[in-house]
Order: sequence, then structure tokens, then C-alpha cells
Amino acid sequence: MARTSLVNRVPAAVLSSPLHPLLSTRRLVLTFVGLRSGVRYAIPVNYLQRGRELLITTNSRWWRNLAGGVPVELRLRGHRVGARAEAVREPDAVAEALTALVRDHRPYGRWARVRVGADGTPDAADVRAEVGRGRVLVRVQLPDDTTAP
Repeated sequence: MARTSLVNRVPAAVLSSPLHPLLSTRRLVLTFVGLRSGVRYAIPVNYLQRGRELLITTNSRWWRNLAGGVPVELRLRGHRVGARAEAVREPDAVAEALTALVRDHRPYGRWARVRVGADGTPDAADVRAEVGRGRVLVRVQLPDDTTAP
């Protein structure tokens, strides 16, 4: 069984249940093994899909387990999917992904501390500030044979 923090247990349970459509259009469960501990972690995260690539940003430390690219398991729209994830710290890539995520899902701006203008445009200064505070992009590559829509 994978470790999930108390605050993440409810969304992780919903995303792993028949009720997943309530959350799964923009959230998934990312499962990976800790590099030092060997413990499996399951973390619900917001994502944006672009073809076979998923974009996730985080300001939490768990991304360090994905440095260099590692196999992960996803619970993506009700399906278990094996994939490969890598942490990307390049500021322009992180800023572009964060901007795209907030533009796609305005409420994500509140979690990511990025204000959104009336026209739906994320505030560029807020995006730069978040990148400066250490926000990281996690890029997930889905396999070609993924059955999830």
C-alpha cells in the first residue's frame, strides 16, 4: 500500500474509485517510490494533458524522487497507467507549464499563488515569483499504448 498524507487521502480515494469523474478531468494520483526510503507514495495532483505528455507543477519536495526520470504509476481518469516522469527545473519551462495549467483551470491559480485576470490570463509576475520560490515542473510521458482517454 502506498503512503498518502492525511490531507490527500480523500481526493486519492475518490480518484481511485468509481466516483473518479468528480475530480479526474484535472486531477490524478501519481504513485512513485522514494529514492532513499523505498516507500511507495501516492499523491493527488493537478495536471494538464498535451497529447501523450502530462504537465504537473509543485512546490513540494516530493519531486526530488523524480530527478533524472523514473517510472511512475498513475490513476488517470479511472485507469491505472504506467508512465515515466521527470522533474524539470528550467525556469522558462516551469513558467510556461504553470501559466498553461492556471489558464486551463483557474482555481489552480489559488493553490499555486497565481492571480488570474478577468480575461483568464495568469499574472506573469506571480508566475515568475512562484518559479523563483522553487516551483518545479513534473513532466510525465504516457506510453503509446495508453488506454485512458
